[in-house]
Amino acid sequence: MNKRRIRCIRLLSPFDLKAHEHTERGRVEEKSLCIMDGHHRRLATIHLGLAAVPVVGFTYDEVRVGSRRAGMEVEAEELIARAMSGALFPPGSTRHVFPPFESTAIPLAELLEAPPRV
Repeated sequence: MNKRRIRCIRLLSPFDLKAHEHTERGRVEEKSLCIMDGHHRRLATIHLGLAAVPVVGFTYDEVRVGSRRAGMEVEAEELIARAMSGALFPPGSTRHVFPPFESTAIPLAELLEAPPRV
């Protein structure tokens, strides 16, 4: 049976989220607010001038992590450390596998309003 856990969606400023890998030009996160997936969407949000980005929170106890690059090993602790220090991986280095979850659409008007800062 495919169990889908309903997750709370929070609206956060994209400036509060922390990347752990670089993004590629032309293609437009736990308490650490480390981005697990959506680095390019966050950047697009900033470029579009949106005040908020929808965020579904997970912990690394729930998510499997690995690398997309041959011979490269990645651990959750290193991802968080890189996000906090700014020593980012190259684009497309990491892979996160999430458990099934349900989410909902957020009206654009809500993304234009500034959420409280974390």
